[in-house]
Amino acid sequence: MMQIELLNVNGKCVQGICLQAPGGKGHPNMLVLTCEEGYIMCGYLNLDTAQVCNDAAAVVGGSSFEEILKNPVKAVTEKAAALGVKVGMTGAEAAAKLNG
Repeated sequence: MMQIELLNVNGKCVQGICLQAPGGKGHPNMLVLTCEEGYIMCGYLNLDTAQVCNDAAAVVGGSSFEEILKNPVKAVTEKAAALGVKVGMTGAEAAAKLNG
């Protein structure tokens, strides 16, 4: 099942997309939060591919939109780093940077 939700992060819109347990019952959710200049993804997705595609992307662990916004950034692409996204900041802080 897919869930799409519009989230308000510091007054700006972030679109949350969740594929619930894509690997079947008991598997984690696959989450992406799209912003104006890039996106935040869960660990299910591939940072190396995002880097090759020159995407501004950050990896944050969590199983819900709220957890992704609260938890710390684990890794970033070079383009996300150039926009000010840093390992250790919260997902909400990263979303603010990726929203310009």
